[in-house]
Order: sequence, then structure tokens, then C-alpha cells
Amino acid sequence: MSDLTIMGPAASRAMRTLWMAGELGIDFDHKADINFRGGDCRTPEYLAVNRAGRVPAIKDSAISMGESCAINIYLAKKHKKLIPSDLVGETKVLEWSFWVMTEVEKPMLNYLFHAAMLPEDQRKQEVVEQAVADLAWPLEVLDTYLAKHRWLVGDDFSVADLNVAAVLAWGKMSKFDFSATPHVAEYMDRCLGRPAAKVR
Repeated sequence: MSDLTIMGPAASRAMRTLWMAGELGIDFDHKADINFRGGDCRTPEYLAVNRAGRVPAIKDSAISMGESCAINIYLAKKHKKLIPSDLVGETKVLEWSFWVMTEVEKPMLNYLFHAAMLPEDQRKQEVVEQAVADLAWPLEVLDTYLAKHRWLVGDDFSVADLNVAAVLAWGKMSKFDFSATPHVAEYMDRCLGRPAAKVR
């Protein structure tokens, strides 16, 4: 039995942490049978692990916690991989991770649901259009940066790239049109083409 348990199905934000564990090459137990829409996350047992009642959560030898990007940064620091060792580099990882959660995740999730996942009669075209409008500036910001950088922090793939690409993956799933930001499209192919990103 591993010291690390990742809680949440792969078809959720838990995908980000499963991908991270794959990149790190670490052993873990996966508790995938959590019905996060059916109340499993609001039991006293689950809330003792993640007080917010969301997926994913982890139980590790040192900590229980939620929030996928924070979990990934914790794992990177613990295993001393995929994260810079200097303060400036680590701060840039935090900057990009906070950025993608505040600027990209909500409109990309809205697009995913209303362009692809919801039953046809529940989709709202106005939500799709608003999501596209809301994503235009953050994707332009990212595209401008990627025009001059292969990776977000330093010269190699890091947890910053994983956190950002895992959110952008919803756009790939829902066939979001990235043609206006070709550097973002190429970047996503680099990140999501990594073997550890093939989470099931």
C-alpha cells in the first residue's frame, strides 16, 4: 500500500493529479469510485480529507488536502522534480498556476459544458459565446508569452505547464477553436502528448 492516495475519478480535476503522479513516477493508490455529483464528497470521512468537499483530494503520509494545482505543487516540491529550486522560479510556478485557475478555468469549464457535455436541450449558446469572449484575452496573454518561450518556467516542462495544460485540456475535449492562438495550440500538443498525460 502506497503512502499516497489520490481520490477522485480520472474524468474530473483528479486527472491533473493523476498526470502529476505519472510524471513523477511515484506509486499511489487511486480511489476512483467517488461520485462527486452524488454526495460522496460531503460525507464526514471525505470532508476530513478535503474540507471543501471537492475532487480531487489526497491523503499522504504528511498531509491531507484538496485543490488540484496546490496538490501538484506539493508533490513536485516533496519529490524535488518538475519545480525550480530557486525562489523566483518557484514564484513563477505559483503565478502561472493561480493565473490559470482565476482567468481560464471557469470560462473554459462553461464552454466545455455548454458546447459539448450537457444534453442538447440544456446547452445555452449565450454561455458558449460569453465563454469565448472571456477567454480571448487570457489566451492572447498566453500566446504572446509562448511565442518566445517553449515552456512557462525555465527551459523544461514543469508543474506550471502541467497545471496550465490540464485546464486547457477541457478546450481540446470540447473542440474549442484555438486557431487565433497558434502558439497555445502547439504548446497544448507538446504538453498533452506527454506519455504521463494519457490518464485513464
